[in-house]
Amino acid sequence: MLTKKGQFDVARKTIYWMIVGVMITLIVLAFAFIFGGYKSKLTYVPGEIRAEYITLRFVNNEECFAWQDASGIIHAGVIDISKFTDEQMNKCYFTNPKQGYEEFNFGLTLENEKKSIKTNNYYHKDDYTLFKEIVVRDDKGLIKKDRLIIYVQENI
Repeated sequence: MLTKKGQFDVARKTIYWMIVGVMITLIVLAFAFIFGGYKSKLTYVPGEIRAEYITLRFVNNEECFAWQDASGIIHAGVIDISKFTDEQMNKCYFTNPKQGYEEFNFGLTLENEKKSIKTNNYYHKDDYTLFKEIVVRDDKGLIKKDRLIIYVQENI
């Protein structure tokens, strides 16, 4: 049988270990959150760089606007003006009609040709603008230097 002093010692140790357990749990959780935030900061890629990589498809992919000659060679950086349409844009880059506003959307303008197209969820709320020096092949086979202006809407 425990004396009053022994009962007090048991109660004191129980309270002590409960407090220590809570403190250790808080330290472990804080440590996990600090490392999680650090990892996120290390691996973060700015939206402008992600958009730059996505836009490479517009000038380098034959399914988008890149010119493909009769022998099947794809000329990166050369836009076929006959492909520069909204229909081709939808084949090349199409976002979800209901929630696509949460993704990257683009408005493309050929500066000298004064021709513009846009993705299906582009609402002219530009987050940033990218420029690409390109070459345009027109319907007659003439090749002209131009600048592709890409308006990027990250999300609304």
